[in-house]
Amino acid sequence: MNERNRNDEKSPTSPFFGTVKEVISSHNHCTFCGANLHFTHVTDFNRNLTQETARCPECGLKCREILHRLQ
Repeated sequence: MNERNRNDEKSPTSPFFGTVKEVISSHNHCTFCGANLHFTHVTDFNRNLTQETARCPECGLKCREILHRLQ
């Protein structure tokens, strides 16, 4: 699983592009069927990490899994 810093909007490796509305829509909707994604977050306070998982309830696709580092 890759760890990414999503807070840096000016990062040249940012996977987001387009208008704000388009970015929010692509983040919240399944890329396969367009349904609203369900997000789960599991935090490990010993390692200061939060794992975010996005799944589509309609087609069952696991769209992304990201580790966030806590400060």
